[in-house]
Amino acid sequence: MEEKENTFQIGIVVPCYNEAKRIHLDDFAQHIQSHSNHFFCFVNDGSNDGTLALLDQFSKQFPNQVYVLDNDKNLGKAETVRNGVNHLFSLNKFDIIGFLDADLATPLFEIEPTVKIFENNNKLIVFGSRIKHLGGNVERRFIRYLLGRIFATVVSNWLLKTPVYDTQCGFKFFKNTIIEAIFAKEFKSKWFFDIELFCRTLQTYKNTDINEITQERFLTTWRDVKGSKIKLSDYFKVPFELIKLKKHYKI
Repeated sequence: MEEKENTFQIGIVVPCYNEAKRIHLDDFAQHIQSHSNHFFCFVNDGSNDGTLALLDQFSKQFPNQVYVLDNDKNLGKAETVRNGVNHLFSLNKFDIIGFLDADLATPLFEIEPTVKIFENNNKLIVFGSRIKHLGGNVERRFIRYLLGRIFATVVSNWLLKTPVYDTQCGFKFFKNTIIEAIFAKEFKSKWFFDIELFCRTLQTYKNTDINEITQERFLTTWRDVKGSKIKLSDYFKVPFELIKLKKHYKI
């Protein structure tokens, strides 16, 4: 299922919190060996289960393609991703920078066809979308799918006023020219920084049709990994978080 690798230099952030028993480093190793232009930045978010030691050991196997950062304390996914993206951007060597989840809910083979979309067009952001479709293998638990559709509809129609199907998929890639505009400042929401990325894009490119610079790509494979997502009991906090973002970004 591997695609022919392109000429872009790709930096990929992988946020990690207590992933010692879940992260499949063998999969990352195999991918790195077959993609010389893919570089991974694993960011340990204050783990207490030996994750950092595993990552440090792994980086020694691929010193030219693996970076490891360590947050002194748990900051949450939003700031962990932001730290990793800004680190890669500071190296001034990557054409495209993105992030994906350590549990590989989105498999690594989805990277190439996603970044290929950046070729020969003006797209600044390309992100995965977990849509069940013929020929695909997208596995989502029904209750999460149902809550997700309600959430996505509210975000798309009320907050962003933009036809985005899936804002929350943890698989997004960005041209280096847009990184500073949307990652320079700390995020306001610990959980919904993905939405903030769209808010900041809309603010920065308010005179541009969002369809011209972003593209949503249907993933061929995605699986709902147990224990890696927001708890169902936390959904009651969603309205307050969205109201906070709407007030702040004034979209």
